[in-house]
Amino acid sequence: MSAPALDLDQVQRWLTRLHGGAEGWIHIGSAGSGPPGKWRGRFFATTTAGISGAAEYVRGLEAKNDLGIYTRCTTLRERPATGRGGADVSLSFPGFWADVDYGTVGHKHELCPAPCPEKGNRGHACTLLPLPPDAAAARQIIAESGLPEPSLIINSGGGLYPWWFLEAPHLISDDLGDISTLSSRWQHIIKASANRLGWEYGVGVYDLDRVLRIPGTINRKVPGLERRCETVEDTGVVYQLDELATVSFSIDLPEPEHTARTTPAPRLRPATYPPGQVGPLTAFAEVCEPRDLLEPQGFNYVRGERDGAELWKYSGSSPASEYSVRAWPHVLVNHSETAPLPVGAGYRLTPAKVFAHWYHGGIAPAALQAAAKDLVLAAAGSPNASAPARALPQHILDHIRQRCAIRPWQAGGSWKTETPWPTVEPTEHDDDPTDDPEPAAAPADLGGDVRKTMAAASEDTIWAGVFPETGHLYGAVWTIPGSDDRPALLPPFPLHTLPGDTGKFVQAVAVYTQTPPEIAAFATIGALSTAVGSHATISGQWTEETLALFLSSIADSGDGKSRAFKAVNAPIYRLESALRRAWDAEYGENAEQLEIAQAARDKIIKDLASAHGDKRRTLLADLDTLKDTIKELTGPPRPQLLVGDVLPEALARLMHRVGGHIGIISAEGTFLGNICGRYNNGKPNLEFVLTAWDASEPWRPDRISRDSFELERPSLALSLSVQPVVIDDAISSKSVTDKGLLNRFLLARPASLAGNRDVRPPHIPAYLSEAWDACVRRAFYAVCPEGRIFDDDGAPAPPTPMQVGEDAEQLMLAWRERHERRLDPDTGDLVCIKGWMSRAAGNAYRLAAILHLAGGHDPQMPVGAEVMTDALAIVDYCIPHAIAILGGIDGGGPRGQVAWLKDATGHVLAWIRRKGMGEFTADQARAGLRGRGWVKEHGAPGVRAVLLALTHEGWLASVTRVDAAGRRLSDPLFVVHPSLLGGGV
Repeated sequence: MSAPALDLDQVQRWLTRLHGGAEGWIHIGSAGSGPPGKWRGRFFATTTAGISGAAEYVRGLEAKNDLGIYTRCTTLRERPATGRGGADVSLSFPGFWADVDYGTVGHKHELCPAPCPEKGNRGHACTLLPLPPDAAAARQIIAESGLPEPSLIINSGGGLYPWWFLEAPHLISDDLGDISTLSSRWQHIIKASANRLGWEYGVGVYDLDRVLRIPGTINRKVPGLERRCETVEDTGVVYQLDELATVSFSIDLPEPEHTARTTPAPRLRPATYPPGQVGPLTAFAEVCEPRDLLEPQGFNYVRGERDGAELWKYSGSSPASEYSVRAWPHVLVNHSETAPLPVGAGYRLTPAKVFAHWYHGGIAPAALQAAAKDLVLAAAGSPNASAPARALPQHILDHIRQRCAIRPWQAGGSWKTETPWPTVEPTEHDDDPTDDPEPAAAPADLGGDVRKTMAAASEDTIWAGVFPETGHLYGAVWTIPGSDDRPALLPPFPLHTLPGDTGKFVQAVAVYTQTPPEIAAFATIGALSTAVGSHATISGQWTEETLALFLSSIADSGDGKSRAFKAVNAPIYRLESALRRAWDAEYGENAEQLEIAQAARDKIIKDLASAHGDKRRTLLADLDTLKDTIKELTGPPRPQLLVGDVLPEALARLMHRVGGHIGIISAEGTFLGNICGRYNNGKPNLEFVLTAWDASEPWRPDRISRDSFELERPSLALSLSVQPVVIDDAISSKSVTDKGLLNRFLLARPASLAGNRDVRPPHIPAYLSEAWDACVRRAFYAVCPEGRIFDDDGAPAPPTPMQVGEDAEQLMLAWRERHERRLDPDTGDLVCIKGWMSRAAGNAYRLAAILHLAGGHDPQMPVGAEVMTDALAIVDYCIPHAIAILGGIDGGGPRGQVAWLKDATGHVLAWIRRKGMGEFTADQARAGLRGRGWVKEHGAPGVRAVLLALTHEGWLASVTRVDAAGRRLSDPLFVVHPSLLGGGV
């Protein structure tokens, strides 16, 4: 029997089916040829060119006779520095999958002897049930699970991969925990079906960074029994995510074995923080149930209470006592003197504190740090972990490993050292390839940098408590404020807010030009703003008279912004050319006759100055005839959507000629330099540009000449990408800042990609370029039917009125109310961009209208809540960028902090050092500093403002405080940076 051969066409079809055109990156990985195997892999774009490159990479791996070639089930948000990326960077979720092993060949599956003395030991690798005997039995598991019909089924050469595809891939954002929970539940449903039939099924394939074999490749796990991975059934059926979620939660699952006694049902609590940003104690608390801690220590469940508490009784307690402990999901309180826990309402014990108390000698910081390290070791699978940590339920250890990005332990290493991934042969259940065969550095001890986490936190989050418990901070990376000169990390542009294929187009442009996505994203919004401009208005609580926007991304010379602008703006130039061709066809032939008639008119007017009698009457009659001829020959102005390097006076005349609206699109800052005084001895000339942003007031220059004019609705769209020096020059001009020019701009300061760019990036797929072209045209013709900018009388056509829907208006009002509190002059964190925020709501209205049109919606339809959510998300993205760029031009922030606030932060830091305040509340700070003048003047709001400033700088971290019932208190506990008290960092 001949060995099976690679089917490259099937590989390409599968990669296209799975991830083609989705957002993010594809990962292809493989096990090396022969034991112990060596993992390797690469990342590819989801474009046609990227998938072709991935298929060629698969061809090269097959030529090396690798044991197996895999692709990740989800795309990645970004390419990780090492490895294939954890579940936390998952972006595009195509649907649900399963991996049903069958038979006995090629599987690490041994039956336990009965009775099994080690049953229940989490380190024991055996099982009590056999695998299904064949593919038919594996299919029976799926058929009787209660799940809907799979979209397709793949035979991996030793198991079945059923897939349930979504109609469109789901983009994972802040619902990572929900998707992970659904994926896990899906696997447990299949396991329950297998167990009912008397067979085993492993649920470990639920994780979102799972890899599965690629159809068309060869499974060489068992020498001499090479088999090709094949698609064996394809029904083509697809589902909605909500539909599948409803099905999964309608199927009852059996209780775990350890709940055979009367115990509460497990609580499904979604993750609160992004993966990779929490420490092991926090991750432990997210999934640890009270019973996971209490049952092994001899506590028995009594009952549940209406307030959500669980009552547990210690086995050694008095029979007269009804219960010993009241436990909530995140905290418990011991009321029994005989129970082995600190007693009394003053001890609100988190899961981490309970674990530390029982197994590490208490709840002091040293004990908590020891508990954190123990949990990491256990999650990594190290034998150096304590027996109680190793005995924790596997799902808890898996959760800690995933959330804290802990690499598996390897003999000879530990969780703190640099160790490679295990070089063991993968099974169909535990294959875990990485693209980097080199040793990878272990993660930081307890998660991300506390300083950066606090700097990125919102005011509401800080006052709620950024960290759920102090244990997360023990041993965590917490760099000293000012210890590096790198700019603050700013949020990435939310590409999901751009409708249809526009977001994919922007991502493709960014990949092809190797530029940050912000440049292309701002350029697309600017192009749409140029296309629709003053041809529409948007009304809600007030009316925006134009949809024109001022946008500027900031990038250094050589960052590739010109190429990105060229790719994005091509449709605008094509639209302008099409409008001009139509004009030429209708009015072009009259141009020569019109020129002759105008010349004759000018001659008659000159001759009239010296004519008398009959000659004068004849000339006047000829003049009237010529006026009628000129009127008949004169059409609307030749269309013009864009203008280049221009001065404000010439710009106003040009806009008058073309109907009042025009756009300036440039990857340079020339125009900004012009209006800020480049050619006027440094004196800015801003009045017309400021008026043209608003379009609510007419522009009437005071001139007495034949070429005087009036502009009733001047409207200018600006789409720029400028060098930092251009913005710095503008900010340094008091005239420019006083008049608020930059406060009208949506701003972005993306990080440069220089030094990390791909010199062979994939081209932009043609279908995405075509979709973007259609988007621009669709938006323009929606507000300018038939391309008519002027009415039949030659006047600018009235704008198309658009309306904000009631649900969208409620979102806007809630957003404004929430951000208004942040402008409080004493406590607000947005005081430094107060002028910019005053225009933010208007910009959000305009953005919502533009996104509505770009999405193909009729302008007569109200703008909905979903579109308004996207528009507000873009404005929220711009807020930290505006703070970083504009700083304190309104009197606070990085460029000019309020004087008293600067002095007050020094007083608080001195008080912390003098009193040794490792932890404190806002009330304690106010009491300790009550003699200071600024405390007397500004009171509690002033103290809050100072503490907020110190948290943003990274000197303080806020931790949630809860009462005895587990309810969150109104203000947090502030934990001090170790360096302030002489501690290590």
